[in-house]
Amino acid sequence: MSWSERSVRYHKRKTDCAIHHAYARLAADARVAAKFHELLHQVRHRAGCFLNAAVVNGHHPAVEALIHLARFESAHIRPVSDWSGTTSSWRVAVSSLANHLVCKYEAPFFLASSWYATDDHAADKKRSWFITHGSGVSFRMLNLPIRMTSKMEHIFLASPDHLAIAPAMLRAELLALGATAELVLVVLSTRLATDLTDGEFWRTVWHFLIANAGRIDPSQIAPLIDFIQAIRHGSTPAFCMKGRTVHSMLRLMEDWHRSLGLGGAGFSWTPSPFQPMLWEEPSSDDSAPPKRWQMIELTSGIQLRTEGAALHHCVASYANACRQGISRIWSLRFSRGENLHHVMTIEIDPKRQAIVQARGRANAKPYGKPLRLLQDWAARERLRMAI
Repeated sequence: MSWSERSVRYHKRKTDCAIHHAYARLAADARVAAKFHELLHQVRHRAGCFLNAAVVNGHHPAVEALIHLARFESAHIRPVSDWSGTTSSWRVAVSSLANHLVCKYEAPFFLASSWYATDDHAADKKRSWFITHGSGVSFRMLNLPIRMTSKMEHIFLASPDHLAIAPAMLRAELLALGATAELVLVVLSTRLATDLTDGEFWRTVWHFLIANAGRIDPSQIAPLIDFIQAIRHGSTPAFCMKGRTVHSMLRLMEDWHRSLGLGGAGFSWTPSPFQPMLWEEPSSDDSAPPKRWQMIELTSGIQLRTEGAALHHCVASYANACRQGISRIWSLRFSRGENLHHVMTIEIDPKRQAIVQARGRANAKPYGKPLRLLQDWAARERLRMAI
């Protein structure tokens, strides 16, 4: 049997398993189970690629979309039997089916990701946004976590297809306020890309960063956001930006960095399912030891403090997030004989299955061989590069 045949059989088994679990989840509600069965029957006959979505950690996004479309049967305005189907990719098929079932006016492609989101506490709210906007209501009039202007709405509804809803909303907000493309990319690399709570406060931060764009080194923006987020959720929940200067903010951040990790030094957590990697680079001098590169996970507050001290950044503040499973931190380093050199710290968002930050000494961006090694490891572990 060829590799391609084995791959097809493996995916079919995973898909069948996801469908079986879906029926089990819906068994308590006969009406929803029947609607799921009807939707599944139609997509099998009218959209051959619908079930081709990759299964990651047991999660089949297309099957999840059918589950949620069945759950929202009361919002259906057309029968699925009238859907013309599609021969395009599974994402296009999900968008087409959702628009047919619940929309009077076509919703943007990227909004359809709400139907297969499973790891988001606000996922049902986003599905309701899709339905209400599809009925003709202006998106900015919905119950959103941020105050959206007409300009923000215009940018948001034209978001790139690959963006999820929360980062698309944050991107639209920043661009409408006048942020540069570079600032947008930096902010979207932080945890705020998936957490839009406390929107009014963060808008004051965006105004500050935009107004002082030429006076803050771009490499300091992500650490500054980490600092602000940490103190707002920790020691100073009433912290505000009024009267702050660049100098005072950077000084406060540096003071915070020096005290990092003291509270979380005793924390430890179980390793993630991702696997470490070792690369060996022979020395040009036969008498010298080889250069050994390692990608390893950090699983305690003490390890985070050591990493942060070695590379002069704030990774020690992530101890609590790691303990809660919100974040995973990995370290790329190399050794020659007894000498160990820390090179780069990597943050993984387990829910998004994505590398969301990668920083070298003093928060420098990765480049050259370290970046290539990171990309090789990400490909092996099936992690998306979101940096």
